[in-house]
Amino acid sequence: MMFRYGGLGNSWACSMIAGLCLFAAWMNHAMAASNVAAIESAVAAYKTIGTLRKQLPIDGGAIAAAYTGALQTLTQEIDTANSLSLDSDVLAAIDDIKSDHAPALAAQALDKTLQRVFYQAIWNRIAAIRDQFKTGTTVALTAMLDEAVAAFQAISATVARENQVLTADRQAIEAGSNPGLDAEINDHFSKVRVALSKSNPDEDFITVQVARYAIRMSLARAYYIAVLREVSGAIEHRNTDPEETSIEQKEGEVFYRVIESLVARGNPAGSLRIKAQLTGDASTIVADEIVSELGKGFIGRVAAEINGQANAIKEKDRAGAMAEAAGAKYFARVLLPDLELRLGAADRGSLENELENLLTASNSVDAPKSEQARNAISAMLTKYENALNRAKYEVVQHTPIVENALASYQAIDILRNQASIDADAIAAKYAGDLQQLTQLVDQIYGQTIDQDVSAAIARVKSGTQIALALQVIDKSLQKMFALVVYNRVTLVLEQFGNLSADALALEWDRAYTAYSAIAKTANKEDKVLSSDKQSIVSGSDPDLDYQITAAFIQGKRAFDKTDAGDAQTLALARENIVVPLIRSFLTGVLREVQGIIESRTTDVDEAREKQIEGDYFYRIVEGFIAQDNPSGSNQIKAQLTGGLSNVVADKIVSEISKGILGQVERSMHQIEANFGSDKNQAVLALERLTLYSGIFLSDLGQRLNTGKRANLENAIRDLKDAINTGNTARAVALRSIMTVILAEYESKLL
Repeated sequence: MMFRYGGLGNSWACSMIAGLCLFAAWMNHAMAASNVAAIESAVAAYKTIGTLRKQLPIDGGAIAAAYTGALQTLTQEIDTANSLSLDSDVLAAIDDIKSDHAPALAAQALDKTLQRVFYQAIWNRIAAIRDQFKTGTTVALTAMLDEAVAAFQAISATVARENQVLTADRQAIEAGSNPGLDAEINDHFSKVRVALSKSNPDEDFITVQVARYAIRMSLARAYYIAVLREVSGAIEHRNTDPEETSIEQKEGEVFYRVIESLVARGNPAGSLRIKAQLTGDASTIVADEIVSELGKGFIGRVAAEINGQANAIKEKDRAGAMAEAAGAKYFARVLLPDLELRLGAADRGSLENELENLLTASNSVDAPKSEQARNAISAMLTKYENALNRAKYEVVQHTPIVENALASYQAIDILRNQASIDADAIAAKYAGDLQQLTQLVDQIYGQTIDQDVSAAIARVKSGTQIALALQVIDKSLQKMFALVVYNRVTLVLEQFGNLSADALALEWDRAYTAYSAIAKTANKEDKVLSSDKQSIVSGSDPDLDYQITAAFIQGKRAFDKTDAGDAQTLALARENIVVPLIRSFLTGVLREVQGIIESRTTDVDEAREKQIEGDYFYRIVEGFIAQDNPSGSNQIKAQLTGGLSNVVADKIVSEISKGILGQVERSMHQIEANFGSDKNQAVLALERLTLYSGIFLSDLGQRLNTGKRANLENAIRDLKDAINTGNTARAVALRSIMTVILAEYESKLL
């Protein structure tokens, strides 16, 4: 046995963390932890480590000694301030070097993680200067600036590098012109220093706000460029030097962590694609896709800033409007070289002009000109987004029964939403290929979907509880299509070695066609427990529809069987179709629970309709919860079929999470069972663990704290490295972290 596991509910697991906590705030940005001299010492230690890691063999003991002291103190400060675990990452990398576990990869992880420490130290101090400008003294604020300047010395060489852009054929990455980001950052440091004299407080505050964006976004752009530089190297070397390629992938992966939050906020599924390419088989790296997903993420940041500018202008907040306009400008600058490649120099120039117009309009608090600039910027961003290479699946091999069933379902969807319901038309659309496919699914899985749909159509014809019956028809057919997707993608995986590429593609196309019927359910925002745990509210959009579409595309690329890793690629793609579908239907359950609670005291008929929807949504995924939480599953069903007043949001969320925790535990056991014998199966189990845990991560963060959530995510991420390098000791440590956090989370559930 690789490691012993005692279950998620053990009380000892909770006691292990009873003495640990994260500060809710970080003492005015934790300035007490550092001063200029301390940061200069940290920079010196980082440079010493830089020399040591390039020696052969690498002296892990000497690196550990250099890290201990000012550099580790700064790292721990950043961990506390930003809910990160960089100190653990650094120590793990040092341990890998000492133990000779892929030391070259560990050295890169060490270096890039420490760069992130300094990057974040600058971000935090510039933010602190802005936040404390009106109340802080010039001396205190200047001290923070001096610390930021000192920290910048550690990463100035990375920031000073030339741009990286797609080649004309979009197949690789090449060096572009040097944007001079290091000089720009130093220039804005100087502007902030002058502004801290507060000789004209209002204007000086605006200077600080604008410089904050300029400095932070220039840093982000530098690491955006760094990611692409490593992608370039990986593509260049993947057919000639596997060892160098793996190092470059690792560098790209850790560099990406620096800017991941900026990309994932606007493009969560695209961020997953980027990470998958940076941590998977190098043959799957597609330069245009990575650049496009990065672009989509930063488009979201520009859009957020111009929305902020609109709100500030509405409030006649000149300082706020200028800050947001500056944010839009500096976020957009990350995209400009790629935008020029795709749209041309004229469009780039137009966007740059409109961004400057937005700043000018903000300065004069001119609402009409602000709106004009915002509209022009939005239009250009839309044009750029449409030119990106993002996941689009094309069905090549058409099959009448599935396509006709899809068309009939879509027609029924229109009919059931009309003011006057034509039951005969619904019955006519159901008869034929849609009913035939439903009956086939019933035979395969022992279901009664056809019986349920036919009975519901009969109720519509008789005028009995029409609204409820229409929901039964829709959700029952969604279940049927979900089972078709599951059946076909599973068949393709199981028969991968036996079927031809064309035969595999035919079944995959059938699966995608069936998925098209339920894509609207996957394309919904997340639903989470409200802060008072009394209801359900909207969360962020996980973009599950795009994640599933991208997985269909990735899986199809494996059908030519030209690469040794194609079977694994297909297996990972299947998990990224099936589990997000499960998640989308569970989200559907919570969406209806929200409707029940909001309507049950004001509109009983509406609440009953939501309850039916929730019940039938839950039937689609019931097995995934009941497998490990049968009693909890029964309680969910009882709430979705019983009295409206008995629906308790916290209880439903808790029982869903308990069932998913069982899936996570099963995945952990599968990792353990395959750790030393079958790396592919261990990685596949880890993918399932990642996807299933994503279902309850938001709830975990709310019930525990964001730090615990980050620690769990980081442990899952690092476990992949441990699997790939066969590092049992690291896996044991990570498993322990995960077990403790999951046990604590389970203890907080009803």
